[in-house]
Amino acid sequence: MAEDDSRITRFLTNLSKPFRRRSTPEPTMPLYTTGIQEPVMAQGITLPALYAVAQENLVLRTIISKLTQEMFRRGYYWEKKFQFCCVSCGEEYSDSVDACKLCGSPVREPDVEQMLYPKWLLKQENSMEQSFLHILYEIENDLNITDDAFLILIKEYHVDPDTSEIAFYRVKEVIRGDPIFMRIVSDKRGVRGGRYKVCTLHREQIAYPGQEETCEVCGNEMQDVHYVNMAGSGKTQYYVEGEVIHLSKYNPSKLYGKSPVNTMWRQAMSLTAMDNYIYTAYQKRRSPKGIISVTTDNLESMKSFWKSVDEKMERDPHYIPKVGIESATGRGGVNWVKFMDTLDEMQYIAVRDEIRARMSAFYGVSNIFMIDNGKSGGLNNEGMQILVTNRAVEFGQKVYTEVLFPRILKQLNVTDWKLTLYPNEEEDEITRLRRDEMEVNLAQRMMMLGYKPELMEEGERDIRFSYKKVDPQQGMPGGQPGMPPGMPPGMPPQGMPPGMPPQGMPPGMPPQGMPPGMPPGRGPLPPGIVNPGGQGVGIRNRGPAAPQSRTSAGSGSPITSVQQRGPQPTIAQQNQKKLGDAGRLKGA
Repeated sequence: MAEDDSRITRFLTNLSKPFRRRSTPEPTMPLYTTGIQEPVMAQGITLPALYAVAQENLVLRTIISKLTQEMFRRGYYWEKKFQFCCVSCGEEYSDSVDACKLCGSPVREPDVEQMLYPKWLLKQENSMEQSFLHILYEIENDLNITDDAFLILIKEYHVDPDTSEIAFYRVKEVIRGDPIFMRIVSDKRGVRGGRYKVCTLHREQIAYPGQEETCEVCGNEMQDVHYVNMAGSGKTQYYVEGEVIHLSKYNPSKLYGKSPVNTMWRQAMSLTAMDNYIYTAYQKRRSPKGIISVTTDNLESMKSFWKSVDEKMERDPHYIPKVGIESATGRGGVNWVKFMDTLDEMQYIAVRDEIRARMSAFYGVSNIFMIDNGKSGGLNNEGMQILVTNRAVEFGQKVYTEVLFPRILKQLNVTDWKLTLYPNEEEDEITRLRRDEMEVNLAQRMMMLGYKPELMEEGERDIRFSYKKVDPQQGMPGGQPGMPPGMPPGMPPQGMPPGMPPQGMPPGMPPQGMPPGMPPGRGPLPPGIVNPGGQGVGIRNRGPAAPQSRTSAGSGSPITSVQQRGPQPTIAQQNQKKLGDAGRLKGA
């Protein structure tokens, strides 16, 4: 937050007032020169060439298009950055609190008025009739090709007529800056600025090092130039801090990123050459498959023979020509000289699939998203391919949610809200309902433990509760512990007939959930546990009681006696049985 930053800055300033300060030297880059920095391109490839091959190569364009579609397929939404925030220390809370837990100061909710103008602005189209999502498509395309994207915030400055100073500004529209012409201005350390200064109101007034740093027209102090648009000789446009947002996706650094297309340049050009080969192979301009070389002493006779063969082949395509070679030396013959191999001999399909797999692996786009399910290998493999692409999409969405969107909202003075992209995979309704049911069950358990659940407003998202500890002296809302909130004190609990004591069952009746005969000191069983033993509980039991040990008849028993094996034998019967067993031989 801006308030938090200023508060910490004031604290550090007051702390270091009576002291002299010295800092660690920042490393300088020997290849950098203060001024306009140029991106380093390997193999002498230019930025227009990268865009050209990305648009002409079918495989590369398919990969980038599918990745971009999955990134913004479900759009974006606004959400609260916090539920409550301390007005003094800025501590943020995601649950309900009455005061700050750190300093005890009062807390506040997110300011709804902060979101009114930004929400309206992002719904409008810019002067090029582009919506905000279409601009994000262009930004993602730049990131996947050059790894550098520039978003320009067109600001409208309002000037005080008396002092000629800028009173305030508003962001009028958002447009995309072309990475081919946009450049970063920095010093040898990579810090933005340090070379040119420009007047915010009169952009033609430019100051170089050593010149006057006030505008000759309005007298305002000039600002450092952070970015320039190299539109042409004498048409350079200068941008100050906060007017251009630069970001990289794959290789963020002090200045520019590293182009993925530059890395896979040879693979992309190989695919382009293979496509050109197929294109020319199916045109009449293609080279012949080969030639027939005939060694003969009578060339005229051979010409007349092949002419007659061509005429017969036109009349009868199944005609088989008979060739006779006339040679005085006896060394004549017919030879076939092959000019080109077949696609199978060149392993065209295998090489093309390997190159495509390497390029897709870099971007994280699986074959199933490129409508290639011939080698998916079953549902298990398809699920893994979807998971890999979902992770690549999640990584790309974090660049916007954690880098680009916070910088945009900072220029719009929005501190209590944030922009978030929807996940590309939408869950079905049954899964959401089951998760909501589990959340409601958890809220009921927390209420039994003495917490008060409060529903959090999350728009179209899942049900979420925040919990607040209830004072034990007050009890739960309703007057008595264990009663649902909002129930009058005189009303008996749900399912209990009127007139029954509210604190329990009638005298002599065991509590709910306690079997008859259990000592009163043990208390009822925990909620949700019917049998204390069983798998996953950690308590061993001895199973149901034996019929001889039961004190009452079982449910549905036709007779009152449960001695299913008859009465116990008497002592005389036992002695008689032992004598009979002793007279028998073992094994008889």
